Amino acid sequence: MKLYNEKIKELEKINVPKTAQPDFNEFWDEVREKIKNANLNIKKTKLENYPMPGVDVYDLTYEGLDGTPISTWLLLPEKAKTEKVPVVVSYHGYSYYKGEAICYAKWLLMGVAVIAIDFRLQGGKTGCKSGFDDGFNNYHWITGILNPKKSYVYHITTDALLALKLAREIPEIDSEKIAVSGHSQGGGLSFQISALDNSVALCIARAPSSSWYEKRIIDQSGGGNALAQYIRNHPERMELFLKNLSYFDNINHTENIKCPVLVGMGMKDPVCTPDTVYASYNKIKSEKRIINYPFSDHSAEGEKFEVEAANFFKEFLK
Repeated sequence: MKLYNEKIKELEKINVPKTAQPDFNEFWDEVREKIKNANLNIKKTKLENYPMPGVDVYDLTYEGLDGTPISTWLLLPEKAKTEKVPVVVSYHGYSYYKGEAICYAKWLLMGVAVIAIDFRLQGGKTGCKSGFDDGFNNYHWITGILNPKKSYVYHITTDALLALKLAREIPEIDSEKIAVSGHSQGGGLSFQISALDNSVALCIARAPSSSWYEKRIIDQSGGGNALAQYIRNHPERMELFLKNLSYFDNINHTENIKCPVLVGMGMKDPVCTPDTVYASYNKIKSEKRIINYPFSDHSAEGEKFEVEAANFFKEFLK
């Protein structure tokens, strides 16, 4: 289709100026040092008689930087009994949870382990020990953003980074074959975590969020609507608000990704709109591929993309 092809060409030309603050690298170097020195205090319980024969299913927690127990699945395929195996670290979408262990069967059938975490205060078991200086406004990402090092988004980003540390400490896992994967919020974090931790060997992101916050606020797309309402209520905080969000905006992160990347995107996505996805995708310098689904919305053709993701991982294993 001519119009469709022209639209793709327009998206491929998007080059949004970075908004990173002068202390951006220092900010994240400090985070990496905290992650390096963190004690995970892992606690795990094996679930007996789970309906996946040959799979070891563990209900596990590790501690966030503030001591919050992060509810996690650790799933080990039968192959892990005799050799180290690759792993997919899975990050879920906003207001959802890690789901049931059986939902990850496709990876386990490929001989791949899974670590899947519940983000704080969303739809799962993970709470939060930290307090915040300001309220939710019905959207957790805003919480505490007036101080980025004590904000909600800081905590879930560091929780996601700690999940990689967890992967490296599990003896059955091959620490050179760690992949990250996620949808929406989880896709955005997959971008960010791949940029911040070069132990990630593969990145799979479906409808990734956390990109070009300013545009999402102006368009009031998805969570951008809550961000816009915050600014509406507190216009005097707008510059500080945008400055603090910039530490977590993927337009400032993705150029640092070193691993191969696969992205799935719906061209009719009203939440993570194509222009915001491409704003970060275009900055990736490593091997990359984006699959555009012409009439798909925020689902980014979930099942079809998952087949592509499995094939992408299969090629990586070769």
